[in-house]
Amino acid sequence: QTCALPIFTNIDSLINEMRLIKDEHEIALMKVAGEISAYGHVQAMKTVAPEMNEGRLEAEVNYAFAQYGCVPSYNSIVAGGDNANILHYVENDQPLNDGDLVLIDAGAEYQHYAGDITRTFPVNGKFSDVQKQVYNVVLKANIEAINSLKVGEHGKIHHETALKILTQGLIDLGILTGDVDKLIEEKAYTPFYMHGTGHWLGLDVHDAGRYNGDDGKPRKLQKGMVITVEPGLYFAKDNELVPEKYRGIGIRIEDDVVITDGEPLVLTGDVPKTVEEIEALMKID
Repeated sequence: QTCALPIFTNIDSLINEMRLIKDEHEIALMKVAGEISAYGHVQAMKTVAPEMNEGRLEAEVNYAFAQYGCVPSYNSIVAGGDNANILHYVENDQPLNDGDLVLIDAGAEYQHYAGDITRTFPVNGKFSDVQKQVYNVVLKANIEAINSLKVGEHGKIHHETALKILTQGLIDLGILTGDVDKLIEEKAYTPFYMHGTGHWLGLDVHDAGRYNGDDGKPRKLQKGMVITVEPGLYFAKDNELVPEKYRGIGIRIEDDVVITDGEPLVLTGDVPKTVEEIEALMKID
């Protein structure tokens, strides 16, 4: 008697699509994950001081998460000064210097759902004028990219929006010259912005789901999708394409956003991100 071989069907694509669209219950859980993640970042802003070790500041963030029964969603990045220009810096073992910025990329996992926030702020609580110039370019890109996320828009609209603002900012800072659209076409921004502007978020910090449709083009945004928005500018100390006053500055600002029928819903708004809000929280006159 011949036995028929079992038939296996890969259902990854079906499950991934189910994970991509969040229902109200899932969004409620992700809102809590965003709130706890924000609490960790706020505690970091309140705690940081010159000469503190990056690892100690990471511990403050993790302690804040643990108070609500959460663990980090991923290996946290706590990068002072030029370390912020290393995209996946996780050593977190260097002293934080007076006058430098510190970039923290960290999120809490709540009920299996991931938060994912990046904030960049001054170790001594006060942005220098040069740091403000760069920071406000990234902040504008973050805000306008978030506002671009509407049902029916294509899935790279936030990236395209951020690229235009960042490239114009690079022109205004005297780092690039020329026409914005042409510079984007030539990818002249890549020495200073070398990653995408976001990813799906959910049960994983880089969650399941296709970014392109069957035609190979970016898929349309739908209600219930959750995406990160994380523009940045990175001016490494040894990058001679950048005026010396900007070298060593690395800035990223990241939020978690739900696509709705109306305006995008930011899950991570409890942590400050304007210069004025950050300095006020850090109690600097």
